[in-house]
Amino acid sequence: METKKVHIEMDCIHDHVNKTMTCSWLNGEVSIVVYWEAGTLGVIREGKVIDTYDLEGMLISEFMRIQEECQAAAESLAQFDEMVA
Repeated sequence: METKKVHIEMDCIHDHVNKTMTCSWLNGEVSIVVYWEAGTLGVIREGKVIDTYDLEGMLISEFMRIQEECQAAAESLAQFDEMVA
């Protein structure tokens, strides 16, 4: 069976009223939610928080690493979706 690389686009929504930023893949199956007031970042998969981070002192490079890991997870999950289709 041939495996091909699947690229998934990220959606990003800034909610200024609630002071959040949500980056999501696969219609929200994988997402990062940044809660600016609380100073936290959550990684969510299928509606469940799987990891949290403190924003204080977080470098852009660390945020980018988390984002890249979520992108890779979404691309991996998308391959299974294609196999089923």
